[in-house]
Amino acid sequence: MRRYRRPPPSRAAERLREYLDIIESMQVKRGYALWFDIYRRAGNPRQTDSTIKYLEENGLIEGNKTDGYRKTKKGESWHEILRKHRDLVGVLTRELSGDRRRRW
Repeated sequence: MRRYRRPPPSRAAERLREYLDIIESMQVKRGYALWFDIYRRAGNPRQTDSTIKYLEENGLIEGNKTDGYRKTKKGESWHEILRKHRDLVGVLTRELSGDRRRRW
């Protein structure tokens, strides 16, 4: 069955881009992003730690809570992909997620 509408952008891809935007802007400003910079977007300490753990496990950022966080080369690549091809990444993450059966 052919789809005639494009799916909405993936919220996971949008959130990942927001976190990478925050880290990049703080990296330009002071050379590194603090835990608190990510906390302001995440909203609570548990979600902040979970997000940082996810980004570190996937090799998108490096660093620690006291010295700050920086994007890796892999993080730069992903950030560039999310900037330029946001709609494609959204479709892929939606198709791989549990939302694939939901009608849009």
